[in-house]
Amino acid sequence: MATAVKEMKTVTAATKSPYFHPLDQLSADEVVHVSHIVRSAKSQMNFVFNTITLKEPPKHIMMSFLGWDKSKPRVMHVEREALVIILEKPTMKVYECVVSLDTEKIKSWQYVPDVQPILTMDEMFEVEELVVKDESVRAECAELGITDMSQVFSDPWAIARHVNYPGRSKRMMQALMYMRTCEEDNQYAHPLDFVPIIDLGTMKVVAIERIKPRDSKFTRPTIPQQKHNFLPEFIGEENYRKDVKPIIVQQPQGVSFTVRGNEIDWQKWNMRISMNYREGLVIHNVSYRDGNEVRPLFYRIALSEMVVPYADPNSPHHRKHAFDVGEYGLGLCTNSLTLGCDCLGSIYYFDACFNDHNGKPFHMPNAICLHEEDHGILYKHTDYRNGRAHTVRSRRLVISQIVTVANYDYGLYYYFYQDGTFEYEVKATGELNTHVLAEDESPGDYGVIVAPQINAQYHQHFFTMRIDPMIDGPNNSVVQVDTYRSPFPTGHKRNQYGNAFVYKPTLLKDTIEGQAHANFETSRFWKIINQDRIHPYTKEPVGWKIMSHSMAPFYPSEDSVVAERAPFAKKGLWVTPYDEKQMFAGGFYCNQSDGSDTVEAWANRERQSIVNRDIVLWFTFGLTHLPRVEDFPIMPVEYCSMMMKPTNFFMANPALDVPPTNKSINKSAHADADAKASSCCTSGSNKL
Repeated sequence: MATAVKEMKTVTAATKSPYFHPLDQLSADEVVHVSHIVRSAKSQMNFVFNTITLKEPPKHIMMSFLGWDKSKPRVMHVEREALVIILEKPTMKVYECVVSLDTEKIKSWQYVPDVQPILTMDEMFEVEELVVKDESVRAECAELGITDMSQVFSDPWAIARHVNYPGRSKRMMQALMYMRTCEEDNQYAHPLDFVPIIDLGTMKVVAIERIKPRDSKFTRPTIPQQKHNFLPEFIGEENYRKDVKPIIVQQPQGVSFTVRGNEIDWQKWNMRISMNYREGLVIHNVSYRDGNEVRPLFYRIALSEMVVPYADPNSPHHRKHAFDVGEYGLGLCTNSLTLGCDCLGSIYYFDACFNDHNGKPFHMPNAICLHEEDHGILYKHTDYRNGRAHTVRSRRLVISQIVTVANYDYGLYYYFYQDGTFEYEVKATGELNTHVLAEDESPGDYGVIVAPQINAQYHQHFFTMRIDPMIDGPNNSVVQVDTYRSPFPTGHKRNQYGNAFVYKPTLLKDTIEGQAHANFETSRFWKIINQDRIHPYTKEPVGWKIMSHSMAPFYPSEDSVVAERAPFAKKGLWVTPYDEKQMFAGGFYCNQSDGSDTVEAWANRERQSIVNRDIVLWFTFGLTHLPRVEDFPIMPVEYCSMMMKPTNFFMANPALDVPPTNKSINKSAHADADAKASSCCTSGSNKL
């Protein structure tokens, strides 16, 4: 489903690596070394490497290594291991392997029945090449009047669950078909009306499914030929706006962050980052310096899974519910970012390394972007009596990646603020997934015509964060906070004038209570608290609130295929005890999954306590996208996000020591050259 271009970096050395932090992803040399160890040990097998990635060390070992667990002597060395997923050919049997880079030996090897691992870039490219050569596909195209197969393109998609190919014994894909009228043409302006089904084991097209017009006199649509493009060569430089003046972002004295390997220090924050093939960008070991105390906050934060269900119930659209993390991999789909375009200002880049089917590394330069940006006012107050104003501007640290998953592009941003706030934001852009209509056909209740004969179907996007907290220590709890109108009527002695409202905190005690929906009527949010540390003012546990203004209801039916496979999207919050095997809300093997290995199954398996223990929060937010004509041919960014904020954690606003700025520092100037000079951000009297 991804169309990112592989940038190959030849690596021939198979030497043991220099020192790596235990959370650093595998280097190119290590990928080569691991594949060599496995090939040598299994020389009689015919297989491809689906995945070669770091096997993260056990948390209890890392808590000692990182210095948080002081109950025993500190761990000073952590064994470096790789997790390897093998696909045997042609059976497509799946094997899991753990390789020790310390001993240079295979530690474990096991056959895993009835699963299908993540789809890879190699498979995407193979399917695209296969489809245009297939005779049945050529025949379909010829019937549509297309004889030049160089015009035909496909987006390979996971097949979800197909009624004719149930289970996971066969590794299957489906290809959504398009054409281009010229090089670099927008293929989503010319969707075709059939879907090839591919068996990846035999690498053959095993079926063709036509998408029949629903309310039309035609048996097949004609393919629209009108172009709808957005690239510069189609728009024409002469047609660009002439009144856009440059905005230049500079930091002449340098950046305010410090980078040591993959460790980042910024404005009292400290964290590590990594990038893996699946979750993409991961944040580790987050702490905040509060005076002389370094306070632990989060052991690990990452986007665990996402799902994009489409609304059209007709075949094959009901199979369009992409798991972009578990089926395609946000690391594998990541972009190489461009200075001055994707990130603006003084930029620090991190590269990434993944593997191909042969066990060779491929290098993605500039996969992660790190920079600072102004974020408006942090706080301000003006004393109206004398006109004195005090303004402090906010800046935030931005750690980001951008992924392309077929038609969609997602900007994924981790923000850290000077007042202790953390935010994760998704910027959804790219192109609409389109479906061709016959000339007299309507999209019905499930889409909108964005151009003649082009249907953009309604859909949703859900993003589930896996948040592993350590708020002032490893044992935490979660409180649900709701606000209600006072139960006492107006005139009651406890609500004499009717204005009273109250908040109600509810401690979530177990994995059943730890399943919660958003509730905008009660302004619901949740707090992660440490019951062993009481704030001296509030006399309540210190905590961090977790919230989102982007918590969309899950509209598919409870017994739908997508609800069975993606039950994590049905609720806003799940809280479970920490389990190192439970990393992905839709299951480790979510490709062609049946939903039996998901956060819903884990939470309901038995009623487990989630009070004052090592817990994990699965927080889901998202948006409902009813496309507009203005979203075509390319979508302006749609935003959604979640946020965590300190709540009765510090002794006061932690940003009081952020210095005010002024025009001499930030070089602000009047657009009107004749305007009078203004005062600084901390000013004397402006009283009239």
